Amino acid sequence: MKKALLLLLTTLAYSVTASAQCTITGATVNSSTLTCTSLASCTTIYLGDGTNSTVLNINANLDLTCLGAIQFIIRNNANIDFSNGNYDLSFAANSSIIVEPGGNLSAGTNCSASDLIKIGSVKVASCNGSGGGVLMDFPALVSGGGYNTVNTTVSTICGSGTATITAVKNPTPTASTVYKWYTVATSGSPFLTTTVSSSPYSTTYTTPVLSANTTYYVEATTGSTTTPRKAVTVTVTPTPTSPSLTPVNPTCSVSTGSITVTAPTGAGYTYSIDGSTYTNSTGSFTSVAAGTYNVTVKNSAGCVSSASNITLSVPTNTWNGTSWSTGTPPTSAQKIVFAGDYASSSDVTGCSCHVTSGTVVFTTGTTLSVVNEVKVTGGSLSFDDTASLVQTNDAAVNSGNITYRRETSPLKLYDYTYWSSPVANATLSQLATNSLCFSFSPSINNWVYQANSTTMTPGVGYIGRTPDPLLSATLKTNFVGVPNNGVVNVPIVKSAGTYNLIGNPYPSAIDVDLFLTDAANSGVVNGTVYFWTHNTSITNNNYTINDYAKYNFTGSVRTSTAALSGGVLPTGKIGAGQGFFIEANSAKANGTYTASFKNSMRVAGNNAQFFRNSNSAATSSVSGSLERHRLWLSLTDAQGAYNQMLLGYVEGATNDFDAMFDGKTMPVGNPVAIYTKVGEYDLSIQGRSLPFSENEVIPVGYSSTTNGTLTLSLDNLDGLFETQNVYLLDKVTGIYHDIKAGPVDFNTASGTFDDRFELHFTNSALGTVTPDYNAAVIVVANQNQLTVLCDAMPIAKVEVFDILGKQILSQKGLNTNHFQSGNLLVGTQALLVKITLDNDVTIIKKTLMN
Repeated sequence: MKKALLLLLTTLAYSVTASAQCTITGATVNSSTLTCTSLASCTTIYLGDGTNSTVLNINANLDLTCLGAIQFIIRNNANIDFSNGNYDLSFAANSSIIVEPGGNLSAGTNCSASDLIKIGSVKVASCNGSGGGVLMDFPALVSGGGYNTVNTTVSTICGSGTATITAVKNPTPTASTVYKWYTVATSGSPFLTTTVSSSPYSTTYTTPVLSANTTYYVEATTGSTTTPRKAVTVTVTPTPTSPSLTPVNPTCSVSTGSITVTAPTGAGYTYSIDGSTYTNSTGSFTSVAAGTYNVTVKNSAGCVSSASNITLSVPTNTWNGTSWSTGTPPTSAQKIVFAGDYASSSDVTGCSCHVTSGTVVFTTGTTLSVVNEVKVTGGSLSFDDTASLVQTNDAAVNSGNITYRRETSPLKLYDYTYWSSPVANATLSQLATNSLCFSFSPSINNWVYQANSTTMTPGVGYIGRTPDPLLSATLKTNFVGVPNNGVVNVPIVKSAGTYNLIGNPYPSAIDVDLFLTDAANSGVVNGTVYFWTHNTSITNNNYTINDYAKYNFTGSVRTSTAALSGGVLPTGKIGAGQGFFIEANSAKANGTYTASFKNSMRVAGNNAQFFRNSNSAATSSVSGSLERHRLWLSLTDAQGAYNQMLLGYVEGATNDFDAMFDGKTMPVGNPVAIYTKVGEYDLSIQGRSLPFSENEVIPVGYSSTTNGTLTLSLDNLDGLFETQNVYLLDKVTGIYHDIKAGPVDFNTASGTFDDRFELHFTNSALGTVTPDYNAAVIVVANQNQLTVLCDAMPIAKVEVFDILGKQILSQKGLNTNHFQSGNLLVGTQALLVKITLDNDVTIIKKTLMN
């Protein structure tokens, strides 16, 4: 019974074929079941079928020397397991052990020198590689592919051609070795015999031109040991066809394109667009920059198709000095190339701009608009005063210098111009007004001297004083450098001072509304910008009349209509090269914050306002869409001092302080100022909420540094005020003035007066108001002369006494609002002046004659 069972297991475990090849199969086969008898006449023994798992469990010594020289081949998924005990596996001399890929030898944790494989007298391997004379351990035997074999490598033929086969005996010989090449597996005569007598004892064979798979056989003999013949198949793989492609070109809005291989596709293919990197297995290449690419396909055998060239590009339109290459001017989808002289007569638009040669000039008032980069690699590119360079893509990187020309407004000697550089790395020495330069520090609330060698930081404002002597009223600056582009960040400091001098960093105008409403800026700065527009020359190193034009969402106020450098109402567009003041947000704590300029704020044209004599106006992009009803009042004196205020009823404004709608006066020594008040703030611009109510009363304050007559005028109005009544109440005189009918003259002493005037908007408000005669009477003593003014009532009599009561002057029957004495010759002393008005009201004023 036991013998019958053993015979059944053996039959299931292996088979012997007619060609003397035996295969041992089964999940687990014990070595104790195998004998020379059961394996008789087997010259090649396979362990496993190459697919299913087979384990030869060495549970007893397995001595196969009785079979003579054989090949023992461990196939894929087969394993000889020595973990059951310390047993040997022995073969006759000249036998070979071949370990195919996926075959293995193991011993688990029971690995020792007693697990031994021998061929003849040679100890080929032990589990751990130790023991007298053992050549290697099991892992080395597996990785080397076995023992007494020939290892080969062969190149692949793509399409047709020759292949090179390299053969080396394993283990590597240390003596002369003969290699014989055959076209048959057994018998026959070699077609090539090679003797190798030196290290590395390997040989090569180059096949003839092959167009189909061909198998060769090679054996190696060292001394008396000959390996079995090793089959080597040369595989001829069809070369992939040249790829079919679908390209997508870059555009101005998307700077990169794509290449998609539509054929051949499938498993095993990899793709390259540079002929060397085959990491792409989909055939889809994205984010590909403009250029020419060699697209190839490699199959799993490593065969590469012939290259399929493809060029990705945005269409180019080139100016050759005479005409455009496309026959028409560029479009926004085309790259502009200037290769010859060019002077613009109109705006030019393109995807990008590259100047390679020629003198390229954008003349006054014209604009070059591009989405992406500007490059100057030859020739020159310049922009005349009021010309513009507008770019859209914040990430575009410009290279090469441009020249941007800017003319100042007409200047007086020692006047200052406010600057900001439109190019990178410009120094203050480039400025025409470079005799004395300053930046402004809110930390100390004062100016900071800057040497002419100072590099202007993009987005930061600087002032430069006119040279002495001033040879021309209008000075020209050439900014030379790489044009600024993209996001420009600038610090906003709130400290000892709150005002920051910043500037337009671009060679184009920017829209103030877009700057103010940008998310990075709206909570960082107040919404009023201040433009320096000095009006007169300096006397004794002092400016006699100073002021800033102002702009916010309610509107603009200007400086004197007589100003050489002002007089123009800000439009909401800030020209290239223009510096300006802006205040840190009133609600912020002291600290340093960041405001940002961006390409989205840039506009074409609108670049003429560098605060010159111009009455141009433009509607700003955001505030211009708001409902607004406005009136402008101005205050002047006989010497030309001028100050303007704006009151507006505006969509979105409130009656409290609004950073975007209310603008502070920013006093700088102007002899006169006119304003309204919200809380603690004096406002040159006040925005109030809608709807408008004609019953509102708006106090109007003013200040003056001199005594005398001032004029209050209605400069302009719009919206509902075109038909709405507007009255100015002088609470000193008690008179309501129809301000739309004409200006109002009044007399004043020097000082600040917040409650003399009120704006009213309805007839029902008109009535009798008791004049404030004490406030109405003004006494001015200067250089031994006495002046008495009274707007509320004519003056009937003036009497002057010293402090001891002695009468110095008495004049009656005057009937005038403006009395001036002759020379009193009283020296410096205090005087009492008694003024009797026509209505018999008597006012006594004390003054100091000097």
